[in-house]
Amino acid sequence: MTRHRKQRVKRKGSVSEELTSDTGTDVTDTDLSITTATPSPNSDSSKSFIKSSETLRRRKDNITETAEEILNTTYFLKPEEDRPFLTKKRVVFTAGIILGLTIAWLMGQRRTEISNYISVAFSDLDFASILPANILVDELLGNITLFLKPNLTLLEDKEFYPALDLIVEGVKSHHPVVLIPGIVSTGLESWSTSNCSRPYFRKRMWGTTTMFRAVLLDKECWTENMKLDPVTGLDPPNFKLRAAQGLDAADYLFPGYWVWGKMIQNFAAIGYDNNNMHLAAYDWRLSFYNLEVRDQYFSKLKATLELAKKIDGRKSVVVSHSMGGLVTLYFFKWVESPTGGNGGPNWVNEYIEAFVNIGGPLLGLPKALSALLSGEMRDTVELGAFGIYVLERFFSKLERAGLFRTWGGLSSMLPKGGEEVWGTEHQAPDDRNDVDETYGSMLTIRSLIRKKDNNSNTNASSTHKSERIKHHSCKSGVNLLLKSTPDFSEMLTRNYSFGITSSEEEMQKMKEDRTKWTNVLESQLPNAPNMTIYCFSMNSETDPKIKSGVHNGEGDGTVPLLSLGYMCTKGWKNPLYNPAKIKIITREFQHEVGPAFDLRGGAKTSDHVDILGNYELTRDTLKIASGRGGELDDRITSAIREYSAKVKI
Repeated sequence: MTRHRKQRVKRKGSVSEELTSDTGTDVTDTDLSITTATPSPNSDSSKSFIKSSETLRRRKDNITETAEEILNTTYFLKPEEDRPFLTKKRVVFTAGIILGLTIAWLMGQRRTEISNYISVAFSDLDFASILPANILVDELLGNITLFLKPNLTLLEDKEFYPALDLIVEGVKSHHPVVLIPGIVSTGLESWSTSNCSRPYFRKRMWGTTTMFRAVLLDKECWTENMKLDPVTGLDPPNFKLRAAQGLDAADYLFPGYWVWGKMIQNFAAIGYDNNNMHLAAYDWRLSFYNLEVRDQYFSKLKATLELAKKIDGRKSVVVSHSMGGLVTLYFFKWVESPTGGNGGPNWVNEYIEAFVNIGGPLLGLPKALSALLSGEMRDTVELGAFGIYVLERFFSKLERAGLFRTWGGLSSMLPKGGEEVWGTEHQAPDDRNDVDETYGSMLTIRSLIRKKDNNSNTNASSTHKSERIKHHSCKSGVNLLLKSTPDFSEMLTRNYSFGITSSEEEMQKMKEDRTKWTNVLESQLPNAPNMTIYCFSMNSETDPKIKSGVHNGEGDGTVPLLSLGYMCTKGWKNPLYNPAKIKIITREFQHEVGPAFDLRGGAKTSDHVDILGNYELTRDTLKIASGRGGELDDRITSAIREYSAKVKI
């Protein structure tokens, strides 16, 4: 940490010297945070900036700063033995446990919910190695065992609904089910046996508390493990991560933070188990092409679906979430292609009963652009409070951007369709009449202009500063990314395409171009007239906002409404993109804030990740799997049809 801080200060100094030229020309210091907001005086970023400025000023005054002085400015890195007793980690951790249990006990009727959460949250911790040696673990924890024990009545009465209601209606397991998770929601295990990775062998470097311990205590090793080779997009030398397998690969990402956990519980309640329900986990860092090159992911998925039909005699229902929807659509093209899975033109129709696309960013999302440009991720990567804290607290934006640009999977969610879909910096299809802002201005970048003036009379010089705001549309934003990152742009062009195909002739000509398979506007749905596609999403944001410089509006808090709904309500109604005339059902769920003490929003939440615990969505998904999907029809509460009509395709 000390070495990195020295390098950053040195780099700042050299940049400042370069900018302070004698020519009097304008120089620009671009704020790559992609934000128009100024940090408050009390914010962490403001304090960090003040500290950096003071360090730079002291260096300019030829004041030597020792390594010890730099180290002491970072209090959490001080040697344990030098800390006051009451601030030692073990003492604070022990006191935190005792305080937490005391608060939970005082909550009265809320005790059961909180104790269940604590039980899951601490299940992965080794208390014996954390607590002071003079504290007997058995005595400390023995008396609270009953308190932490999950309440079985609560699990029966709450966790398995709506499945228990559907059982009364005669709903039971029917079609085999395959679950395909989204980005960052699958645990990644270390299979490296060299260098710093040995202590983490078969432990999750992404997911569980191992990730937090590695970041806190071994940051450089964790970063090297998580990076991919920036040229090939595959494993770097001496490091190897692989996706966890089985249903527990993405049921809970971190202790207490469920992803597919609630959905799996409800499937189990109507008769599913690991014989007829599979979770097709994958390394979400990889580009879709490299998923097959390194892990044979699509070949394994094809074999799983074929075996399911052979055993059960029925076609499968594929249920995807977020980026998993893009992976599924890529698989459909791959399995039909003679250069891919070579399953033939009718394979999807023979093996897939329905495709349930939950919160899929079919046209990409602006937040992926800001993450790859500047490392901004406060509202980009949905990790929960703990994950956001760790990555923002211990990694600079440049470090995060460098890491993100090695993840080919993240690039699959860059916006597609350009200005024809997303609009210009002056107007967009999803602009509202009652507000002045436009969503067409996808990114807003703040630049600081410094101008050095020379005064010939006094031989003195002064520097004037001014601020310039630059707005970017989808097209100019993607172009900015490509121009700013030449090495990264080569990887992008090898794997992805972001344009529009408007003719059947052109569509057929590029049919075997795998870069087009990731773009729903440059590829066609499979030849599966008997399959049904269900688009499940929600719409909660009604007022335009700017978060981290990204204009956010209607959608699920992560994916804009246009990306969620355009293809489902209009794009796939066009025979060019849906030649088999696959039936498309669109259902939107109204977001409602849950109880104050519900850690994940309640049964009616519809945020991007929490929607997997939505009561109505789970009910509809179970019906589809049970063969009663015909009972569902369109339910649209947003203005997506109006916005879609304005898209210029």
